[in-house]
Amino acid sequence: MADDRDDRILIRSWWGTNHYVFNFRNPVACVIFAGLALLACGLLYASNHPSTPQWEERELRSAVKKATAELSEQAQFGPGLPRYGEVLQSRIAEHGPHSESPHSSDQETGVVVSLASPPPEHDYFSDSVEEADYTITADGTEAALCLTVTAHSSKYGYSSVRFKTRSGRCPVT
Repeated sequence: MADDRDDRILIRSWWGTNHYVFNFRNPVACVIFAGLALLACGLLYASNHPSTPQWEERELRSAVKKATAELSEQAQFGPGLPRYGEVLQSRIAEHGPHSESPHSSDQETGVVVSLASPPPEHDYFSDSVEEADYTITADGTEAALCLTVTAHSSKYGYSSVRFKTRSGRCPVT
């Protein structure tokens, strides 16, 4: 004969405390318990994995304009240096719509900077001109920008870095 405790979803604990626990003899209690466990796991995952920020075309243009003005003024980096694309990506992300987010990192900004021309070589011993084309895209927008970077380098660093921005993707050479 079945105990009336089999029908209830919550029952008193057998351990002598006044706490109520799920009655796992009841299938509804098992479903509720499993649902709560899945909900808790989903909330933990969502809190530790924020979504990638979505950009609008005007935000991308504005961030590129601000980042290139800053890089041109400083003239510390040029396209012939290793990882220049990462420098561009980081600077553009700093001026983006979600730059204040505590969870944002360079990989999660939604900005993609890809080299569309052969990589220029930096001459450490003489004066030279370095030029490279980068295609800049962002999550949430179909817009793409072609950024041409021209830098005049010398033995002592860069004397000037100039940027030219066009709409659309850069032609791959």
